[in-house]
Amino acid sequence: MKYFAVDFDVPFEFGDAVKIDQDPASWRDGRRPFITIDLLLVQLPIPDLTTTFGIYFATPALATKLRSFSGLRERQFTLSFDPQMEELGEFEGKELPELTCFEVVGTYPEHDFAHVKGVSGLLVSEQAWAAVQQFDLGDADVELYEPLS
Repeated sequence: MKYFAVDFDVPFEFGDAVKIDQDPASWRDGRRPFITIDLLLVQLPIPDLTTTFGIYFATPALATKLRSFSGLRERQFTLSFDPQMEELGEFEGKELPELTCFEVVGTYPEHDFAHVKGVSGLLVSEQAWAAVQQFDLGDADVELYEPLS
């Protein structure tokens, strides 16, 4: 089965309440897991699939499709506008987008979504990619993943 490595736009910064597990024993594929996900939105519009530090956010239509694939777990999160961007009037008349947060829990090559230590992007199986690529992915960088032997 083919996999694609995908790097997505990052329109978020951490909010004050974000908590990341610093214990190396809990890291997965070199990534620190979030205990509490609190983010500030710094730009609009955002693509249908976006990320920050190994967690992914999907618009409602894409989230529905993603639930049929393996390797993702939904997470609770908080999202607000970046106060500095609000002061500059960037979000005047705008509403926060409706998003679903997914944490990658899959293992390559058993699941449709996975992370691999040393690979910055999300690994997506060709079946999942067929569904995902139908949506707005912004300026995502995509390449065929070829594991080192």
